[in-house]
Amino acid sequence: MKNNSNKILVVDDEERMCQSLKILLSDSGFDVTTSQTGGNAVEILKKKNFDLVVTDIKMPGTDGMDILREAKKKDRDALVILLTGYASLDSAIKAVNFGAFDYLLKPVDFPQLKLSIQRGLEKRRMQLDKNRLLKKLKLKNQLLKKKLEELDALYKAGKSLSLTFDLEKLLTTIIRLATRVIGAKIGSIMLLDQKKRILTIKAALGLEPEVIKKTRLKLGRSIAGWVALKKKPLMVRDVEKDLRFKRINKEKYETKSLLSVPLLVKDNVLGVINLSNKKTRKEFNRDDLKLLFTFASQAAVAIDDAYQFEQTKKKVNQFSVLYQIASSLATLTEFDQISKIIFKGIRKIIPIKSAFWLELSENKDCLNLSYFYNSKSNKSLGEVKIPLKKGDISKIENLNRRISDQLDKNAIVSSANPDKKKSCFFSVPISFEGTFHGVFSVALEPDRDFTQEEKNLISIIASQAASICERQKAILNSTRLLTMGNLISEISHDLKRPLTNIKGSLQILKGKLSLKEDAKSLFDSAEEEVYILTEMINEILNFSKPDKYHMEKSKITPLVERALELVNRDLNNNKIKLSKNIQKDLPLVFLNRKQILEVLWNLLINAIESMPKGGKLEVDIKILYSENSFDDTKKERKYLNVTIKDTGVGIAPDNLKRIFERYFTTKRGGTGLGLAVVQRIIKAHNGFIQAESKPNRGSSFSIFLPIKR
Repeated sequence: MKNNSNKILVVDDEERMCQSLKILLSDSGFDVTTSQTGGNAVEILKKKNFDLVVTDIKMPGTDGMDILREAKKKDRDALVILLTGYASLDSAIKAVNFGAFDYLLKPVDFPQLKLSIQRGLEKRRMQLDKNRLLKKLKLKNQLLKKKLEELDALYKAGKSLSLTFDLEKLLTTIIRLATRVIGAKIGSIMLLDQKKRILTIKAALGLEPEVIKKTRLKLGRSIAGWVALKKKPLMVRDVEKDLRFKRINKEKYETKSLLSVPLLVKDNVLGVINLSNKKTRKEFNRDDLKLLFTFASQAAVAIDDAYQFEQTKKKVNQFSVLYQIASSLATLTEFDQISKIIFKGIRKIIPIKSAFWLELSENKDCLNLSYFYNSKSNKSLGEVKIPLKKGDISKIENLNRRISDQLDKNAIVSSANPDKKKSCFFSVPISFEGTFHGVFSVALEPDRDFTQEEKNLISIIASQAASICERQKAILNSTRLLTMGNLISEISHDLKRPLTNIKGSLQILKGKLSLKEDAKSLFDSAEEEVYILTEMINEILNFSKPDKYHMEKSKITPLVERALELVNRDLNNNKIKLSKNIQKDLPLVFLNRKQILEVLWNLLINAIESMPKGGKLEVDIKILYSENSFDDTKKERKYLNVTIKDTGVGIAPDNLKRIFERYFTTKRGGTGLGLAVVQRIIKAHNGFIQAESKPNRGSSFSIFLPIKR
């Protein structure tokens, strides 16, 4: 058997014996080393590894038993064959007790020695294989145990995360679990502001409060910004050598290795989790990265759920406050009471510190402060006048800056703003019946800005207050007009009788008397005046009871433009692109302007609501020839056609057949009257309406108004 890897140490104090064994064993393919002293053999064993040792027992100084003990000391599975020319039971027992593989007598029978060596090496090979398998099994068991621990940690983490809906507490829980599962000392969660595209730290472990407060990363910048932009997990072994993010490692980081993984929900990046300073002081590895990425997937879902829950809760609170404000305002008539209710209502959903009502002066050249409310002080700001410049009303942003400067200045002087820090203001113009009447302004604490959502809410509340004031004014005017109308009807009715008598008497006198030409002309003149008075009374009666569908020849284009102006903010907020295609030289048509405007507004609002994630809105106005659905002759007639087409969610085929039915609706909270009213108005104009729709592709509503009445 040739096996150059098997190394054998031969020890014998007889030189001739050593040489003979070396020659014989080398010829058999073994790598043989010899030693003639026991002491030298021990030194050789310490420095080199051998597969088998052949040694004489009886030698001066260090003998064969000493060599056996030394070999076993170094390797418990070492193979030692003892040779002796003085066999005894005592030495044989010692050999067995000390762990000798074989015990042979001199003179040595070489075939027997060779067989013993082969058997020993085979045993050693099997023992080494066994040891390797045991070592491998032990390693596998350790890995399995680690995986089980990781799975258990992930299970507990998922269970813990699913029980938390408070976003702030959830983020703190996530970073604590992440550092524990991965075994890191420092960690942070950075969330992405989708509009500003900036990452800020929302929860951290092992970082200074000042670092947490000041850290703001643009998307794509540094390690966390890169991870958020690329949506890929990242492991950096040495931050000082990584060419993408090369930087000097900071003192607080014990190692130069770190992990950063994105928080993803349906390919939407919520933020990133960063970990550094592994507790073992070693580099992070691929298993750590994979485990953190798995954990981050769970965490992202929990964060998204908590955020949605928080937003829903916030919306419910906002609607509740809006309802409370509306309910309270409906019972109030004094403007100072209305402004106070609005201030308190806004403070429940937005942390404003002050509210200001500025009214337009009589000569319309400035704004005067009428009412002021402050959360910390009730001190008066004194007289505040803000001059108006040309174009201020149309450019409310410029006016807002001058209002904030003046109000801040007065607040500081009056000590209503003792910290003397500039506040953030937001102003809303107030209009009644299309006429500008003033401005409603609110201020936040310093170092904070209004979000777009907060601006929208304040605008809604201020507009709501203006609408209520306008409505109350309109109700009062309507009541007065109704009273006047009834009074006029009664008076007019009473006047008709004496006028009829006067007219009859004049005609009788005129017929009975022989009158000269001058006298006759006086009777004719009196009779004419009575006729004029009668016509005037008829006109007054008609005015007091106007026809709801009074129509007149008008252009449709200005009404379409007005309807688009009313929904312009909704178009911008929903990121909807508007496309207009208006045919030139459109004819006049008979219509009721108010009712047609209501139709256009209804259809535009429906289209916008069907595109919550944006889309395209097309408005076409043209002349078409079509069969009037109300005409049994099916004769083609000339119509003015207005088509409003969207790319929204569409309408199911079964629902499309019923959309004009009264009280039928698929909207949550809808009344089912909108399209029914639209159809009724168009029918009253001797026109008709058609609808087409495909689910997930959009809808098209076309109204047809007859050009010839």
